[in-house]
Amino acid sequence: MKRLLTITTVLMLIMSFSLTAQITPDLETEFMPTFESFADDAAPSIPMLADVGLRWSDSYIGGFPHFGVGTSLGFVVIPVDNIEELFSTLQIEIPKEIKDLGGLPVPANAVEARIGGFILPFDIGIKAGYIPEFAEEAMTDVAVDYKMFGFDMRYRIMKEGLLMPEISVGAGYTRLEGMVSTSVGDTVVFDDSSGNIATLNSPDVFFGWRSNVIDAKIQVSKQFLFILRPYAGLGVSYGISEAGGGYNADVEATSGSLDYWEDTYGVDVSSSGAEYYSEANGASFRAYLGTSVELLFAKLDLSGTYNPVSGAYGGQLNLRAQF
Repeated sequence: MKRLLTITTVLMLIMSFSLTAQITPDLETEFMPTFESFADDAAPSIPMLADVGLRWSDSYIGGFPHFGVGTSLGFVVIPVDNIEELFSTLQIEIPKEIKDLGGLPVPANAVEARIGGFILPFDIGIKAGYIPEFAEEAMTDVAVDYKMFGFDMRYRIMKEGLLMPEISVGAGYTRLEGMVSTSVGDTVVFDDSSGNIATLNSPDVFFGWRSNVIDAKIQVSKQFLFILRPYAGLGVSYGISEAGGGYNADVEATSGSLDYWEDTYGVDVSSSGAEYYSEANGASFRAYLGTSVELLFAKLDLSGTYNPVSGAYGGQLNLRAQF
């Protein structure tokens, strides 16, 4: 977890347009295009973050009173191809750690619960994402804000038998918000060369995303040897999203008004910082494969995910009690 979050901070550091004591990014050629590029390239991968949580090996847990509670820890790797333009624009070499992983890892996690439905063979689940306290304490140079809430419903279309697997179809919704920030240290100045100047003192630079994700999936599973349940599935998600970033800082309008920057450039500048978000709507296709190890009511579930269209990949680990 700590390694993933540490590597993610590299994305923040690329906003350091200069190593001098004052940074003066041009809004139209540097600041806005940087975040627009990030939004476009990240759009196919953002919905995959919403897939963390509620991925249980059982395609159907059984009707009421069957239920379970657990927690999941996962990640999604945004492919190198999707961030190359961003690094190239700012003339910064992609770090070796990111190249070795094949992309930029973004962590996600959730607490979750699922309960069987009444009469018809369906179950419903709910999940909420958070950043654990131990992870926040482990990070010294980076701050992470991560919020996620979602739910789904699965309907069994084939009952498991001696030779036949269990198959279900499902649909769900997830609201996802995330932000990673780190200190720049230098003063940032917006100067339009026409006498309008805004100074951002001791800023933190951040990248963020917010998304509403609608998801559909089909999953097949089969129990073996009473303790193993391999499973596989296909899913498609569509995210109605925004992605971007900016600076958190004390802002002073050295000349002109703060409203000028939004009215002229579309960049939201207030007394607490400056940010620019761009539309990042996109579909995400995925195939996933995993298995659980079951001992009485405890289940340990490990799975991997791959998006054949964007090349993004990820994985998640789930531990739950299921009855």
